[in-house]
Parts: sequence; structure tokens; C-alpha cells
Amino acid sequence: MSASPNKPRNAILTGAAGGLGRALAVRLAQDGWRLALTDLDEAGLAETLELVEAIGGQGECELLDVTDSSAWVQLRDRLQNRWPRLDLLVNNAGVCGAGTVGEFPLEDWQWILATNLQGPIYGCHTMVPWMTEQGGAAYVMNVASVAGLIAPPTMGAYNVAKAGLIALSETLYNELYPQGFGVTVVCPGFFRSNLIPNGRFSNERGREQAEEFNATARLTAAWVADRAVRAMYRRKLYVVDGLRARLLWRIKRQAPGMFHRLLSASIARVDRQLTQRAASENFTKRQ
Repeated sequence: MSASPNKPRNAILTGAAGGLGRALAVRLAQDGWRLALTDLDEAGLAETLELVEAIGGQGECELLDVTDSSAWVQLRDRLQNRWPRLDLLVNNAGVCGAGTVGEFPLEDWQWILATNLQGPIYGCHTMVPWMTEQGGAAYVMNVASVAGLIAPPTMGAYNVAKAGLIALSETLYNELYPQGFGVTVVCPGFFRSNLIPNGRFSNERGREQAEEFNATARLTAAWVADRAVRAMYRRKLYVVDGLRARLLWRIKRQAPGMFHRLLSASIARVDRQLTQRAASENFTKRQ
């Protein structure tokens, strides 16, 4: 395993109340990180903290709306009063949704962009200066998605937000690498998560497609979290998880035209399968 901290170090983790955020919290706690667990779900945060403490980890819960820039400043001020330094910022909080451009409501575009892109921008704007001014190396981990690399249809708002987060990560890498910092952007394919029930979909078919991908996903949050942390220690910039995700990214870079035709055909095939399934179920109900 790659080198991990040899003494307790301090990390902020957003979206820590469940899913990948909870898995990251447990994985980091295993390596001795002291965690500021943030979310708007107070009960979920408490459950994550229990898991962290059950394996001997240290943590505290902080309610944080990542879309509120002043809340980020207040969090920084509180932590600076208790912590000597900040060694890791993990921008993990995120939401999902789907709908074609022109169909997906503008307020839902704004909701996704505010959480998935503006939130990490606020986090980096507020916390990176603290990390650079304190001296010594530190890390930034941004949780994006392979969607930000390959832009699947009907996911415009999500794709744009995650592509922007990848660009932010690349920019930070170029700015901070000379100072010994590590910047890692995590781009998993579909993995089993709890995002979809709270997602916003412009039609029921979009929700059904997302549920289909989620139900058939082979990756788990714990696996993605472990890969992300290992890559972070190696100061690796990109982490593209899942064989299918890595294959699609490679094809896009080598043959972009063919890639987009294959992707469109693949999504259309899933849509046809869902249509046939619905028709079969309706026929069975009528019998």
C-alpha cells in the first residue's frame, strides 16, 4: 500500500452523511485522519461518526450547506480555532438529475451546478489559501464522475458540473504541484449509491434508466473510496474507476467520433430494453 499519514492529520469531508462520503470517512479514519464530517443531514452525519469512532477514528460533525460561500468561511474560522492545520479537503457532496437540454428545468440546472460545481469552487477558494499559507504539503480531492469526461445524453447539467470540476482540479494541480501538493479528481463510473431517490428527473424514463444503471453497477462505494485514497497518497491526478468507464474514456481520446456514436447507441439500447420491459409488464397485468 502507498504511504499513509504516520500521525493524525486533519481533513474536511463534504457529503459525509452517507454513500461515498461515508465510505471515504471510514477509509480515511482507518489511516488515522481526524475528520470534520460535513453535510446537511444531521442524523446521517451522526451515523457516519459512529462508524468512524467504532474503528478508533476521530471526527466531529459540522452542518454545512456547500452552496453558501459564507458557511464555508464560518467553517474555516471554527476549525482554525481548534486545528493547527488543514491537510486535506475532500469535495464529495453532490446531487444528480437527468433530462435533455431544453427539457430539463433551468431551476434544476441551477440546483445541480450550485451543489456539484459551485460548492467545490467555494471550498477550494476558502480552504486552499489556509493550506498553502500554513506551509508543508497537503491534498485536495474532488469527486467528479466519468460523466464529466464522456458527456452521456440526457445528463447535460450533471455532465457540465462534473466537467467543470475536472477542469478546476486540473487547474489546481498545475498551480499546487510545484508546492508539493497532491490534487486528485475521482471519476467513477456507475456505482451503487443513494443519490437517485433524491435526484431530479424531467421524466420517469430518465429515472428508470438511472435506476437500471444503479441496480446493475458492480462497483461499490467502499471500493471507489479505497481507490481514491490510494491514488491521493500517490498524488495521482485522475482516478477513473470501473473497466467500462476506463474503456470509454480511452476510446473517446483515440476516436472521438466513433465514441459518441457508440455511446448514443448504447443509451438507446437501454431505452429500448426499458420500453420492452414496461410493455411486457403491462401485458402481464392485463392477463
